[in-house]
Amino acid sequence: MTESSHEDVLLFEQRGHAAWLTLNRPDRLNALDSSLKRSIVNAAVEVSVNPDIWVVVIQGAGGRAFSVGADLVEMRARDSAGGRPMTPMIEVARNLYEAVLEIPKPTIAVVDGFALGGGFELAMACDLRVASDDAIFGMPESRRGMGANFGSVVLPRLIPRALAMEMLYYGDQVGAERALQMGLVNQVWPKSELPDRVHEWVAELLTRAPLSLRRYKEMTVKGWEMAVPANLRLNAGPNPYLSDDRAEGTRAFTEKRAPNWRGR
Repeated sequence: MTESSHEDVLLFEQRGHAAWLTLNRPDRLNALDSSLKRSIVNAAVEVSVNPDIWVVVIQGAGGRAFSVGADLVEMRARDSAGGRPMTPMIEVARNLYEAVLEIPKPTIAVVDGFALGGGFELAMACDLRVASDDAIFGMPESRRGMGANFGSVVLPRLIPRALAMEMLYYGDQVGAERALQMGLVNQVWPKSELPDRVHEWVAELLTRAPLSLRRYKEMTVKGWEMAVPANLRLNAGPNPYLSDDRAEGTRAFTEKRAPNWRGR
């Protein structure tokens, strides 16, 4: 187990082959200020290039919120000082949500409490979302005069378009059970059981072949809107068919034992 800190607003811990990223601003409900966004982007790069990390988990500290999105206090201070508003996708800094979306490994958002605005968008950028039974999801940007650039693109790709547009237009909040019904989350567990259930889920995922998981991730993300014939020929990510792990998986099956994956 290794542990490091990205300016203390993001805790980074490696447990075996899993990286656990914890948004660590519980006093601000893990609002995404400039420092935290920069730290998440840096961590996304770090986990992407580290071959010893096979799965990435993102969670919020404090038990009250995954993240409530943009730090409006910081935003107002910048406005009051005459600073230039930040516009998605044209700034020098890499876009936070794009950086997480493009991590070439399975990503899991653990939503305990509120996931609003940019916090909800961060959860959308992950492949899988699990939630406590008191989790709340919402896109309040229409109530704040903001744009939800990432959410307006990705949310209609995750759930039926009419439901996505309702969430975007009205800015209403959605509870955990409704989010499960809509297909926004994969699992909902009692709040008291969430840490144990998440650890079990991650441990189970780590028993799968890491190169196969990376292949699935890159094929699905890079081929999201491609025509099927083109997507089938995309050949993105590592090639599991030629890997040592493919041979090990076959041996393990015939020998009736668990495979010993090496990620190559």
